[in-house]
Amino acid sequence: MRKSKHFTLHVVLGLFAITLLSMNANASGGGGGGGEGGANYEYVEPLTVNLSGGQQQYLQVSITLKLAKPEASGKIKLHMPAIRNNMIYLLSEKSAEEISNMQGKQRLLEESRVAVNKAIGLEATEGVADVLFETFIIQ
Repeated sequence: MRKSKHFTLHVVLGLFAITLLSMNANASGGGGGGGEGGANYEYVEPLTVNLSGGQQQYLQVSITLKLAKPEASGKIKLHMPAIRNNMIYLLSEKSAEEISNMQGKQRLLEESRVAVNKAIGLEATEGVADVLFETFIIQ
């Protein structure tokens, strides 16, 4: 009877470990992609910049990168310092008026995609297909 309790405990712990590993792989953008044709995503830590213009205003933004191909994930991780640098320069050139409306935000998303692909040295068909805002706060 005692051996079966130990066996059951080991099975439960093993299943728990597998579940945790699977959840971690999915949360980090790995694990084979999502429902949109195998799209993978990479999260970029939040960025806070001073906006240009006469007033002292700040932009805090969190972005997620939608990858054209899963292989781009390694380049994203390798070049994250350059990606953050390019994004800080791009964002700090903007004024609150430029990015307050929908058209300004859409233009910023396109410029961000170009800046990230430049940092990793890939075209949009191989690297970052889209940039998505997670948070966007002007203060």
